[in-house]
Amino acid sequence: MSDTGDHVIARGFFLPSERDQLPQVPACNQCNNEKSRIEHHLLTILPFGARHAAATRTLNELVPGRLQRNERLHRDLLAAWNRQWRGAYAPRGVSQVMLPLDSRLVTRLCEYMMVGLAWHHWKADLAPPNQVRADFFNPAGAASFETLFANSRWGKRLDVTLGAGTLVYRAAQDHNAPSRTIWRFSIYGAVMGGVPGQPHVRADAIFGLSNPAPEK
Repeated sequence: MSDTGDHVIARGFFLPSERDQLPQVPACNQCNNEKSRIEHHLLTILPFGARHAAATRTLNELVPGRLQRNERLHRDLLAAWNRQWRGAYAPRGVSQVMLPLDSRLVTRLCEYMMVGLAWHHWKADLAPPNQVRADFFNPAGAASFETLFANSRWGKRLDVTLGAGTLVYRAAQDHNAPSRTIWRFSIYGAVMGGVPGQPHVRADAIFGLSNPAPEK
């Protein structure tokens, strides 16, 4: 049951000039609050890994004020930077700061976006008890997932870019089951790691799959 409205992805991810006409959907207060908590954390961290067209502007214009309001996160980011240049990572030839990013928050945000975008584009209900899952994959798994998009079972398709690459998503929906969908997300074009159980995985995309609720 919806209590309020919500942007499918927070306006704060985007530069002010890119915030018009972002997707909005009905939302319940519980989901809205949980999604906002996740976004509040990611809004400050993810721009450090941005590689999209507006990466420099995003980092310079959106992040400094947020760091001033979050001293703990600011300290964590400085510690990550110091480990890179003074610790075990220093000898590497390529600069690659390992940010204090919980990848589970990224995949959870993508699951919320799957629910919202499916409703926004197709009026498809992915809410529980339907099953929604997003995750990172190693290169072999990602390649296998990409081939799913070529399957003729999928009917309605999406290829959307918002905010000069701030959010890029691709999706397809099953002809015969509206709540069966597949997704590919990229946020800022960032390469992310730290996947639970897959410490060596580095991925620039998150893949998602939804299925109808199991029959009782």
